[in-house]
Amino acid sequence: MALRMEWSVEGSFFGAAGQTVRDVQEAVCWLDRSVTRVQERLNLPPFESDRLAQCARLLRARMLDEADSATARGKQWSATVGLLSLTLTPTG
Repeated sequence: MALRMEWSVEGSFFGAAGQTVRDVQEAVCWLDRSVTRVQERLNLPPFESDRLAQCARLLRARMLDEADSATARGKQWSATVGLLSLTLTPTG
């Protein structure tokens, strides 16, 4: 089942994006890639970069723990961890 992934970053480096992914594992990969891109493109100071990376690690853990079972049941799953918010919505 495909999922619509929408995520945003808060703070001085606010941004939002969305795309369709195959499953939670692919969503995790895209989250990791996207956070790395934000860190590189904005040339974040080490403190901000570390803070964003920590939020991503915690969000990733929640995705792997909670999102798979929720989306498998056809339910939308959302979480906010610090600077990051993410929603996964089954598309059919």
